[in-house]
Amino acid sequence: MAPPKYHKFRAGERCDECGARQWYSQDALRYCRNGHRLEGFAEHEADEDDFGNKGKVTRKVKEKKKKVAVKLSGDEGRELYLEVLQLILIKQVRWLLLEKEFPDDLEEIIRALWSLRVRNLPIRGSGNDEGGSDREESQPMFSSMSEGTGSESDEPGLSDATTATWAPDARRRWKLPKLIDTLALCYLGCLVRRLPASTADFCGWAQRGEIDYLAALNGMPRMVRDRLPAEYHWTLQIRDHIQPGRLQAAVQELAISYKINFGTVFPPLNYVPILLRFITDLTLPPEIYITVKCMTQILKVDYSYPTGGRIIRTMDNPEVLLISLVVVSTKLLYPLDGIERPPRNHGDPRGLKMDWTKWQEVMQDDKAEASSNLRRGEEHKVSPEDVLTMDKTKLDDFMDWFEKMWIGDGDAKTDERIRKPFENQKRPTKSSDPSQGSSENGDGVRIRNRYEALNNSLHVVEPVPDPEEPEDGKEKQERDFCPVWRTEEDLPDNAKVFYGRAADIAAIPLAALIKGTAQVENRLANWCNQRVRRERDKGKGKAILVDSESDS
Repeated sequence: MAPPKYHKFRAGERCDECGARQWYSQDALRYCRNGHRLEGFAEHEADEDDFGNKGKVTRKVKEKKKKVAVKLSGDEGRELYLEVLQLILIKQVRWLLLEKEFPDDLEEIIRALWSLRVRNLPIRGSGNDEGGSDREESQPMFSSMSEGTGSESDEPGLSDATTATWAPDARRRWKLPKLIDTLALCYLGCLVRRLPASTADFCGWAQRGEIDYLAALNGMPRMVRDRLPAEYHWTLQIRDHIQPGRLQAAVQELAISYKINFGTVFPPLNYVPILLRFITDLTLPPEIYITVKCMTQILKVDYSYPTGGRIIRTMDNPEVLLISLVVVSTKLLYPLDGIERPPRNHGDPRGLKMDWTKWQEVMQDDKAEASSNLRRGEEHKVSPEDVLTMDKTKLDDFMDWFEKMWIGDGDAKTDERIRKPFENQKRPTKSSDPSQGSSENGDGVRIRNRYEALNNSLHVVEPVPDPEEPEDGKEKQERDFCPVWRTEEDLPDNAKVFYGRAADIAAIPLAALIKGTAQVENRLANWCNQRVRRERDKGKGKAILVDSESDS
């Protein structure tokens, strides 16, 4: 008799009586190596009649397990958030150097400003990490909400007391920068370098998607986004645009904080090139430039950001002050309320009369040139009703913006469901959009056409000298002063259109422009009153000296 052939039990099985791990088969029964019979096993020889009667065998497809990245938390999550902000800042600086051809030393300036911003944070390896054993137990500290939520102050120039000092304290160890601070740091670097870049320029670049900001989170590596805590995802997600005045407020907060923490004072604004752009974008006569320069000397302002004082007025912001002076100069030379204010002589700058109805037509025609394409930077203004009436070109532009902003490289199944209805449609070749102003030559032609159309509507006003003996000074008051409008409801029709266009160009709220303009007019009225008082007190000896000392 041939010896039995032994087999190994399956993993985890053995004989219940002796614990043997091998078995053999005999007479259709199964026994362990020591001869104990194993229950529940019997061999049957297949009958020839049963051939082919075996049922269909199905195997369950195993789903591939997705690798889920572990979300960081505590101080590690905060440090990853800082690294994300730093990467976004690097992309922004590279764009400024390559696309705008800013000087190379701008990168060193912005790097120094960023180093100062994070110097006091308890980052590992920075020398500020104290109490390493309780790092993970520290309470989460984040000083900002999602960008564009409207929770921040809408008034430019107001500082946030919680972000004035960046030194760690017992209550809040981490005082992290916000996403808007990356643009603010780039602007402050340009301010140090005396480059003629305004906050409106940065808002326009970000809104059109040229500089990395609105969709900055989609540009981060997938692994980084998966490990970033959810609260920082919310912080880095922008709704669809930058609120007017938000960047100016962030710049003002940083200017105050740098002064408090490190004693850093930024140079004044290089306002002359910015002033010229404001005037040309508004299509105003060159006399506005001379008037603004005179008012600058009268008010004795240097267009620097305020860093002290308990109250910071709206007009203390240099760019708000600059556009406010442009508006006030326009009101004085070319009245917006429809009241005639003739010049006294031929040397009076009020010798020309502007047709504001024609001005509105010129500005509207400038917008109509880009009617074939959707204006870049204004995609967030599209409503559901506009989508139903759009032509194919504008709809393609809107979908391109939607894909860049909201799809990115997220869930592949979601992307496929969104793109499927448009698979068999070919996009037309993109035509040049005149509204983008990508070339300096195109900007020059557009500005020249606007000025040519406006100059044809200017009228020369004959001078009317003052009467020798005015009865009650009414004529002088109507000629030399203009009304002060303090709310949007007070604005006449022409003034409302002009104020709105000026606020859009400066990227500030209309309410801030109205308030800043009223403050400038109040300062000018005080200066005029002081001047009249000095002229009236001439020849009074000591009284003049005392009065002049009190005014200084």
